[in-house]
Amino acid sequence: MPAWSTERVVLIGEASYAVSLLAGQGASLGIAGAYILADQLARDQSIGQALVRYEKLWRPVAEEKQKTGRGSARWFAPRSTVDLQIRRASMRMVNLPVINRRLVARLAGKPNNLITTLTQSEGQVV
Repeated sequence: MPAWSTERVVLIGEASYAVSLLAGQGASLGIAGAYILADQLARDQSIGQALVRYEKLWRPVAEEKQKTGRGSARWFAPRSTVDLQIRRASMRMVNLPVINRRLVARLAGKPNNLITTLTQSEGQVV
């Protein structure tokens, strides 16, 4: 969606930032996005401005997860025998700490601390 809100109507969760089945983070993003929206509504008397700030804060997070989901497609649906062999070898090594962290980062994307930042700045305009 080019914009998630119009006047006092806003889309949240899968309606605005559906990631993909491959990213597997739809529920988490929906809950966290609702938290961000509620936080912005509580901070501002103007619903319109709160909706604009919600999108400004949360859209980059959602877009990063969408990008990660698209990039992970080859992991879940290998295009070739070589890709399948690489995936199988990676899965065998997943118990190694360094490999585990890299694999999780590749499949889940970058962690985000937006909610922590907002919580620490309660009462301040973000």
